[in-house]
Amino acid sequence: MSVQITDCTIRDGGYLFNKNSAPEFVKGIMKGLAEAGIDYVETGFLQKNVTGESLVYKDSGDVIKYLPDDRRNTQFLGFCDNSRYSLENLDDYNGKSFKWLRISFAQHEIDESLEFCKGAKNKGYLVQFNPMDSISYTDEAREKLIQKVNVVKPASFSIVDTFGAMDMIDLVHIFKQVDRLLDKDIKIGLHSHDNLGLSCALAERMIELSEETGRDIIVDGSLYGMGRGAGNAKTELLAYYVNKHCNGKYDIQKLLETIDRYITPELKNLNWGYDLPMYVCGTKHAHVDNVYHLKKAYTCTANEMYDIVETLSPQQRTRYGTGYSKTDFSVLDRAYENYKEGNK
Repeated sequence: MSVQITDCTIRDGGYLFNKNSAPEFVKGIMKGLAEAGIDYVETGFLQKNVTGESLVYKDSGDVIKYLPDDRRNTQFLGFCDNSRYSLENLDDYNGKSFKWLRISFAQHEIDESLEFCKGAKNKGYLVQFNPMDSISYTDEAREKLIQKVNVVKPASFSIVDTFGAMDMIDLVHIFKQVDRLLDKDIKIGLHSHDNLGLSCALAERMIELSEETGRDIIVDGSLYGMGRGAGNAKTELLAYYVNKHCNGKYDIQKLLETIDRYITPELKNLNWGYDLPMYVCGTKHAHVDNVYHLKKAYTCTANEMYDIVETLSPQQRTRYGTGYSKTDFSVLDRAYENYKEGNK
């Protein structure tokens, strides 16, 4: 059994910069994480539509300029959302850039994402396969997905808490099912968001579960929890836990030095972490854009957000699904108007 860490500061933290972080920030974070011995480091976003943002890449070649000269034992990771990238855009692995590719996908995109995974493997990549919003799957749907995954055989398969709605009971149930059904050679990952203040606790619980079953796992975090909305599990806390309980060898002081140099100065300009609107997202299984819109457009309180989001259907809350636009807030606007009308 092994426990590894993926750091998502560049990608999840990159949302706070509108995917346009300063090159010095990107290079410094990558270098510091490699020197600290973090196993995997996300590099940004692979997208079909490339419009000049520093963290948006057309293929692996665009990433090379940020990678440290000495990568040590750290593996770098390309990230793509299935709906925003395609296999035809992906270049063959040539040893110069990232070796690992993370493919994220919604439930209605399973089959095409599996084809993407097969194609990426054929191009020489090791794939982390990340089905979004794991708790939205029924046990039957998850079992069918795992059966298909076992045929394609990515390097890892993740439990993904897209909306920060997962609690400990959810995690235990899903992990046990995945561990029972998933090919033993495939690692299980965990990517969570901290809307309920549980990200690090969930990661620690999964480490305990992996020790019971012998499963190799990967837990995700970001430095200081940096990420959109509630942010993520904190890489430095995960590293400390793995060092203490799992014979990890991460350099904690190098992580602290990197945070001090690159993350702390951004605290005066950027906000992330648990707050009441993020609590609403977690408890209502809702996308952060809902509460962002209600706050910006209507200056809603958390209590008002709670009531308004409650009136939305599950698909409207998550802003995912066939035929649903993530940029169209008309349904949410009507829900707000109906709420105000009913509370005159």
